[in-house]
Amino acid sequence: MLRGRAPATGVRPALGLLLVLVALVPACSRDAGEPDRVAPETRAPTPDSRPVANRWEPVAEFEGEGDLETGSFDIAPGALQWRVTAECEGTALEVKLPGASGSLARPECPGRAFGFSIESGTHTLRVEAGGPWVVKVDQQLDTALSEPPLGGMDRKTPVARGDFYDVDQTGEGEAALYRLPDGRLALRFDPFRVTNNSDLFVWVSRDPEPRTSEQALASEHVSIARLKATGGAQNYVLPAGLSEEEVRSVVIWCEPVRVAYAAATLAAP
Repeated sequence: MLRGRAPATGVRPALGLLLVLVALVPACSRDAGEPDRVAPETRAPTPDSRPVANRWEPVAEFEGEGDLETGSFDIAPGALQWRVTAECEGTALEVKLPGASGSLARPECPGRAFGFSIESGTHTLRVEAGGPWVVKVDQQLDTALSEPPLGGMDRKTPVARGDFYDVDQTGEGEAALYRLPDGRLALRFDPFRVTNNSDLFVWVSRDPEPRTSEQALASEHVSIARLKATGGAQNYVLPAGLSEEEVRSVVIWCEPVRVAYAAATLAAP
């Protein structure tokens, strides 16, 4: 049986050339904001060119021990900025852009530090270390997400579908529920748009038509994942064991202030 679940909820600044301060954005509220990192399958924008809430996307991850030059990675031309997260276990770690005189990130080991750059294009990193290390690269975008359909979605009629409607904020587009070849249920939003903000989550609910935040919260529901982006095509695989009867609607939920932004009733097409 479905039940309400709460979604899963220091670092010194890095040294280096081209440091870019990350804008401090308030937690999800009734005003526009910026969501946390997501992990999309593709970074190509959809035809909808309106900016969405800023988000961080993973680009690459490298690990090793001692000195090394990483493989190459690409930063999208429209990226607002990109960051390096450098973690070390040994005695020293310094991450540089090849040819640069200063450090991009230099944590106190063991520890972690961030470094930022605004240079798009293809890059590698020079790592100088006295032990094991991990370096992650993310980019910040404000373009609509464009995930391709999951395997089987493009060849099947959805089990159920519905259009998004406003609850506390504005939502538009379509939600479709599919059964994947492995038997799992999955949602696809395409097209999709919701009021820009941070800390938004995707819920599925037994209530077929929640019209208020109070109604959505009181209904049996499951929090599936953080919303990947406030605009564009995106997929969400549901937990094993959920039946079609338990997934009667989708709710876009703002966790910190307990507000339903938008919802979509799912019915057989």
